[in-house]
Amino acid sequence: MQRRDFVKSSLAFGAATILTNSQSVRSAVANDRIRLGLIGCGSRSDWVSRDFLARPQDDVRFEYCCDAFIDRAISRAQQLTRDDVSPKTTQDARVLFDDPNVDGVVLVTPDHWHALHTIQACEAGKDVYCEKPLCRTPFEGEQMIAAAKKYGRIVGAGNQSRSASYCRTAKQAIEAGALGKIEFVRVHNMWSDALPTVKTGETKPEGLDWDRWLGPAPYRDYSSTYMGGLLWGYFWDFGNGILATQGVHQLDIARWILGLERPKSCYTVGGFDRERLLTQAPETSSTVFDFGNMVMNVEQTMNCPYMLETDWEVREKEMHPYWYQNSTRIEIYGSKYLMVIARLGAGWQVFDRTKDRLPVVKAEDFGSYSELHLAHMSDFIDAMRERKQPASPVEECFKSTMLVLYANISLRAGSVKFDVDQNTGRIVNCPEAEKFWRPEYRKEYDIPEIS
Repeated sequence: MQRRDFVKSSLAFGAATILTNSQSVRSAVANDRIRLGLIGCGSRSDWVSRDFLARPQDDVRFEYCCDAFIDRAISRAQQLTRDDVSPKTTQDARVLFDDPNVDGVVLVTPDHWHALHTIQACEAGKDVYCEKPLCRTPFEGEQMIAAAKKYGRIVGAGNQSRSASYCRTAKQAIEAGALGKIEFVRVHNMWSDALPTVKTGETKPEGLDWDRWLGPAPYRDYSSTYMGGLLWGYFWDFGNGILATQGVHQLDIARWILGLERPKSCYTVGGFDRERLLTQAPETSSTVFDFGNMVMNVEQTMNCPYMLETDWEVREKEMHPYWYQNSTRIEIYGSKYLMVIARLGAGWQVFDRTKDRLPVVKAEDFGSYSELHLAHMSDFIDAMRERKQPASPVEECFKSTMLVLYANISLRAGSVKFDVDQNTGRIVNCPEAEKFWRPEYRKEYDIPEIS
């Protein structure tokens, strides 16, 4: 692909070794296969699992497909069957944790299961690829990091844009000072979707272990609403709204390419239907993060049919979207130029002042979603083999996920502005935050504190 790069020199990627015990992973020899277990066999698992198998080295196989709804596990296992391996199916992830032949797990469950399964996998000596967002609560993310460190495991996350070459060139341009001094960034997360209405009085389908699907979340009656696509993510017991299922990608890109760590403070308004806010994440919110040397505004709204996700033609060709109506754009305002970048292979452009009322593009780069997605899965397998940090390590994904959690905690606590300890990430002057930091879990699925 020919690229008109803003900065011509390439980025160098160094990865710190985090595990030196060569006996801790069975696949130390390059020709050995990496054997994975897939947990969560819904729609997102389709692309994720296929790209693990599409790795050019052909050195990955799936040994298990696990889902609380056994029909999904069976269907995904049929798709992932190869001549030499046919995945076994189960509704209980402990089966594959107990199997010494499994090297790692690919976790594509709803968010409320991420922490417990990651901890259990680490305890069992398995590496973990966890889809984003990393966790549902701050406590969960803390324990996931602690488990990875305690048991010496590779834990990476599904922030695929970190494997996009165009995001790297954008980061390089910013670090070279090409935009000038940057003090303001705006992150957009604007969608045509509407909040779901819960269907009631339905009969649970045969083959679904509803108690296991709920896991650590409080008990509630079955509804097909929670099983459809990413719809579970709109409910606080399972997720953190579309800001988590979608917006965390943009937040991670912005934080990463701008070199931001933790904010000094957070303030969110929105969620105007306060009664609905008790059970569901908001349709509309606006958040201000103060990073000390930079302000980040995060704008979210839904039910806007004119806002468009990057389409497939733009994703795979040397094209850019119509930025003004792109759902996932990030605007970076420098003292010299404006950069606009988006996820899903949309690329980036840098704008100068208009001329004759037409845009003046100073530089640009393009992307390919299929390439970055495959590269991200392949990078994780390389990390497993070489015992190094993956492109999206658990600690970095947690910092980006925390931006979502800070925003929602501020809103749920009554649109409270609070400060953040930039060393620890803890909220320091908002007592109401504690109930959102570590909620109660069902006893039989309790998430342990790792010491």
